[in-house]
Amino acid sequence: MNSYEEDQLIDQLGALRDRERRLEENDYMTAYYKGYSADGATLQEIQDQLEALRDEIARLEAVLDGFT
Repeated sequence: MNSYEEDQLIDQLGALRDRERRLEENDYMTAYYKGYSADGATLQEIQDQLEALRDEIARLEAVLDGFT
């Protein structure tokens, strides 16, 4: 992996973390209190999305750890 690929992975990781934060702070709380998010997702669907995002974040972190 070269420096350019590492930068791309870091950018991708940042985007995933931003998405995770938005889901936790906005969609999760809205679904928790209303039963659905602004996009119409249920609490369970948001929890599933968070789990998938966290898995992807962990995978990218492992790839980046192997790079250094």
